[in-house]
Amino acid sequence: MEIRKIRPEENVPASLVGTIVFLNEEKNYREQLESPLHHSDGYEDTWAGFDGAGKMCSVLSVYDYDMRFDGHTVKMGGVAGVATLPEARNSGYIRRIFEKALPAMKDEGKTFSFLYPFSFEFYRKFGYELCYAPSRISAPAKSFGKYPFPAGVTQHFPGGDIGDFKRVYDKFTRSKNFAIARDAEAMKERLDKDPYTDKHYVYLHRSTEGEPDSYILFDAEEEDDDGKVLNVIELAWSSPAGLCSMFGFVGGLSPEFENLKWDAPRGINILALMADCYDVEVSLAADGMCRVVDVPRALGLMKAPERPGGAVIRIEDGMIQSNEGVYRIEWEGGKVVSVKPTDQKIDLEADIGSFTQLLTGFLDIDEAAYKGAVALHGNEASLRALFPHKDMYIAERF
Repeated sequence: MEIRKIRPEENVPASLVGTIVFLNEEKNYREQLESPLHHSDGYEDTWAGFDGAGKMCSVLSVYDYDMRFDGHTVKMGGVAGVATLPEARNSGYIRRIFEKALPAMKDEGKTFSFLYPFSFEFYRKFGYELCYAPSRISAPAKSFGKYPFPAGVTQHFPGGDIGDFKRVYDKFTRSKNFAIARDAEAMKERLDKDPYTDKHYVYLHRSTEGEPDSYILFDAEEEDDDGKVLNVIELAWSSPAGLCSMFGFVGGLSPEFENLKWDAPRGINILALMADCYDVEVSLAADGMCRVVDVPRALGLMKAPERPGGAVIRIEDGMIQSNEGVYRIEWEGGKVVSVKPTDQKIDLEADIGSFTQLLTGFLDIDEAAYKGAVALHGNEASLRALFPHKDMYIAERF
């Protein structure tokens, strides 16, 4: 078995592994195989496993993203396209790829890795853990009618200015862990779809002072019994007033849409904002998994209590040996000021997945205490202050 990054001429064979595994269709694959170097874009992102005869059996891609974490922008490796040919399964290819790819991410300066799993249990073997579960909301569009229909809403069309959208998005995501830091091109790609051909609709709201404060992206879905559904792709706001204005806009669309569906970020309690909640359904939707790939760096960047304090944490990481160990962290004024190896008495023990849940704010310390992979030995008041719930949001799929 050989594990390595693919070469340019292997990009087409790597994509064909995915074609087989994901039951896709690729009609031009023979033409691509005849000139593989013409189809090599992005090959640098892909790892592969080869059998003893040199046959490519398994692939995995790691894409570079800039991610928000506790007010910082850090490097994140987005894992996608994980595939093993049916005849090569249960041979350990993916484990061997992760054994090389994860330390490589740390060497490349990445702090986290994120993925969307086909199986949560499968990826827990590599240190990933559920860290993102948005509030899945289903509500009648007319239930937003308590909010006045706003002035100052304009529709965006492909080629239009995206600057105001980006300003709203940047403010909206500034304090939300996992949010991708989008450049202008990424924002344009998200917005610029033709409403006439794609039924993808984008609207911006400006306050009475002319400042952009919210936007919504949605498409229209057919529902068998209840008419059209307003499917929210993204709703962002830079102020509470902006969110209320966009709610009023949604309420004004109730003649066209029976219901709204929206995966809302953690931190927004929709039930508290509706006049009548009986028809509003909210559930947590298990979604993305994350893992820390650079423990000392992540500890150093995390938001900390204002009062000075410290804690000793032991981390287990079977995939990145350099992460394992006991760390003494000290903080003051809301920032971590020191992260050092220590042999002092341990306050908290956690595997890398559970530690990631605590660090990113998916779990607080009391919730984590129910997990068998977490052990509390003392200093609980400091740990409770260090690991609160945090806002989080990610919309990019990879």
